[in-house]
This record gives sequence, C-alpha cells and structure tokens, in this order.
Amino acid sequence: MVFMLSFMTACGEKPVIKIYPQAKKEQIESLRLVVRPCDPDIEKTFRSLYRFNPASDTVLYVNHKENISCNSNQNAPQKALSNFPGNFLRMEVKRGPVLYYSYYIDLDEKADADDIKRAFQKLKRDLGMGSE
Repeated sequence: MVFMLSFMTACGEKPVIKIYPQAKKEQIESLRLVVRPCDPDIEKTFRSLYRFNPASDTVLYVNHKENISCNSNQNAPQKALSNFPGNFLRMEVKRGPVLYYSYYIDLDEKADADDIKRAFQKLKRDLGMGSE
C-alpha cells in the first residue's frame, strides 16, 4: 500500500518520465529555455549544457520548487516514517499546446548542477537529440 501511495503522489527517488507520441514522430532540432520561477543558478547550469535558441518554437519548461510538503492525509505515514522530499524538478518539452516530453523528480535538497545535468542528459537521450 505504501508503494502505491508513493507512486500516486510521485514522491520518490526515481524520475517519472513520459515520452508522448508526437516526440516519436518528429525530430526536435532546437529548444528555447524557460525556467519558472526564475533562478539564475538553474538557468546558468542548463545553458552550460546546451545551446538554447531563443527563436525556437519548441520550449523546454523547467519548473522547480523548494521547501514544499505534500499536505495530503494519504501521505501522513510516509511523512512520519521517512525523509519526505521537500523539493522537485520538472521539465516539459512543448511545441505550442503539444506536449512531447515530461520529467519529474522529487528531491531532498534544492536541484543542483548534478541533478540538472542528469535530468537533461536523460531528456536528450530520450528525445534522440544527440550530444551538443
């Protein structure tokens, strides 16, 4: 039961990744970067990993949050018995309203350069973007 709750709330140590059908049909040639909320350190790390194109119509949305808690009563046992994650990193690749890729991971600490590098390398492999 605890495993199922962990899966349902996405609280866990492994990323939850989804590659949407459109990503399998189209090659992604370039990405524009949007980091929300704005964080210069996170943006700098992403920019060190890839040459983003501000004119690209395909956007990598990066969302991160620090010092959060899952307030659901369903999570009470998990919160009481474990180190409940208080941070997350989410990436979505979209072209207009069409979602190509999503990546979500709960983290114990604020997303750092290693977390970002690992996540972005996985995204590039999953989308067949090569190694720029």
